[in-house]
Amino acid sequence: MRVPPFARFVRFSQAAGLVLCGMIIGAALYHSLFQAQFDRVINLKGELEDQLNERDYELEQLSKFKKQHSVIKTVQIRFEDSPGAAGMDEPAKSRLKAQLHDDLIVLVGRSMYEIDRESRLARELLAGKVYRDRDKRFALDIKTVLVVDNRLQVWVSVRTLGPELSGGSP
Repeated sequence: MRVPPFARFVRFSQAAGLVLCGMIIGAALYHSLFQAQFDRVINLKGELEDQLNERDYELEQLSKFKKQHSVIKTVQIRFEDSPGAAGMDEPAKSRLKAQLHDDLIVLVGRSMYEIDRESRLARELLAGKVYRDRDKRFALDIKTVLVVDNRLQVWVSVRTLGPELSGGSP
């Protein structure tokens, strides 16, 4: 049996290789665009879920304390623009907000006129506290505490401490 000379198929194999490379590059570009859109949608979903949870909680607290006019009814947490917060995605921010909100929930229902004593207490209790989110550790520093319209507003700066060491002590 005789094998035909390969020189006859050089142009065809070059063209087939070029088409195959183009398909691979096109698929990679399409996948990167799809991934960018998907990340954007996930971040938007996280923001909207955070807003929805915050609104539901506010409605619950406002109906609970509607007869009392001089108490803190809700807690609102805001992150300052810092290098630690800039690298975080929205789901991570909302999880950290929820953790800090659970720590500050003790201030809800307290008198607005005695907030100076309780805000100092909260600041001292939370100073140096490390929050964990998945495999990362964050330190949240309370910068400002302000009460406006029965809402306790807390401004927080975020510092990234590094990855969680698995198997270590808590």
